[in-house]
Amino acid sequence: MNLPALCAVALLAAPALAQEAADAGVSAESEEELKKELEGALKADQKAPPGAPAPAAATSTDAAPAAPLMRGAQSLNPDMSVILDSDVGYQRRAPSFFNGDDPSLGAGPSTRALGLTVQEVELAFSAIVDPYFKGEVYLTIPNLSGIEVEEAFATTTSLPWNLQIKAGSFRSAFGRQNGQHLHVQDFTRRPLINSAFLGTDGLRGPSLQVSWLAPLPFYLTLYGEATSQRFDVPAAPAAGTPPDPVRSFGNDGVRRPTLLAEAKAFFPLGEEWSLYTGTSFASGSSPGITILDDTGAAVSRGVGRDTALIGADAYLKWKPANVSGGYESLAFQAEVVFRHFTANGDLADEWDGGAYAQVVAQVARRWFLGVRGDLIGLPTSSVTARTLRGALSITWQGSEFSRLRAYAEYERANAPPSGSLLPTLNPAGAFGAFLQLEFSIGAHGAHPF
Repeated sequence: MNLPALCAVALLAAPALAQEAADAGVSAESEEELKKELEGALKADQKAPPGAPAPAAATSTDAAPAAPLMRGAQSLNPDMSVILDSDVGYQRRAPSFFNGDDPSLGAGPSTRALGLTVQEVELAFSAIVDPYFKGEVYLTIPNLSGIEVEEAFATTTSLPWNLQIKAGSFRSAFGRQNGQHLHVQDFTRRPLINSAFLGTDGLRGPSLQVSWLAPLPFYLTLYGEATSQRFDVPAAPAAGTPPDPVRSFGNDGVRRPTLLAEAKAFFPLGEEWSLYTGTSFASGSSPGITILDDTGAAVSRGVGRDTALIGADAYLKWKPANVSGGYESLAFQAEVVFRHFTANGDLADEWDGGAYAQVVAQVARRWFLGVRGDLIGLPTSSVTARTLRGALSITWQGSEFSRLRAYAEYERANAPPSGSLLPTLNPAGAFGAFLQLEFSIGAHGAHPF
């Protein structure tokens, strides 16, 4: 017999018990306390979820139980977390391609820098809104330069036909590394192609995305995106300073959104190997580049040229199915991007591009070694010179929530080709090294694989 039945029988029998208690010399006050205890037990059982174990019988000497937390109250509080990336480092000169979440030590085009920086602080909030939407907000403070919205979007959770809609401001699914936050990267700095072709902060902004998971024996998802990239014609650089990399998109953004399409496929190649691949396409208009001519006057070139990006990426990983005897794994990642500019009144039709490839090996439970090679200017164009970079990363991961990383790189910028709008960097070669500390506190939702 369950607790409600017992309590009901007890309440029905209370008058008889009272009479027996009176006959035995029990006071009326004790009888009243017994009734209250039985009524309290009945109410507690009615509030308990189905299948929950019955509470232990209370006695008159027990302390009053704490009020139970209302169901659903906790769901009103989103998962919250803070991630800190802090660095101490050295740079021979400022990098020729700087990403917004790269560590900045204040080096100039030809001057060294040595010091410390807080590379990024990320504040994350995520929660299931209701049966139809999930909401996520990511705020970042890169190099303590002010807070910005890295992503803030809602994702549908219950659309039919394997469809999903994502709306808000977020990182595009173009390529592989563009959609990853800093703490997901395997190296302290992002690849060269990020700022060279996708923008200093990557392809992100107010966007709408529709994706469809194909009903196939393997994983295949197709994406269609529209994003409002809005950038003015860039200002002239300071004398002796190279201009920022030309943006692929953002011209006339108030009337012309940038359109993107991606396809991503995953293949499990047995128990130890897996392959994740993708192809991407984007189309928009470039705001051009501004340089200083021989007289020192600012001149804007290539404004309004139609631009197309074509990309392909691959991620191949080996990890033994049974890791009880060790913690080895090996991951290869590569990505290539080609860009096409149409001709306009002052610049010809042209192509440029770049690529990177990296290998990350887990050699022990907490140790990872990584090597990456970058190449920009394959081919070169009037706005892109050839730049090469080699990088080495050694990571000690204390847990899922902390890690230390030693990172070193050597970058070499070749002389721009004939007809280029870019100056020659001096020095051409530059070495940089960082020791990075990262930790995470709070509940942080999983990012896409």
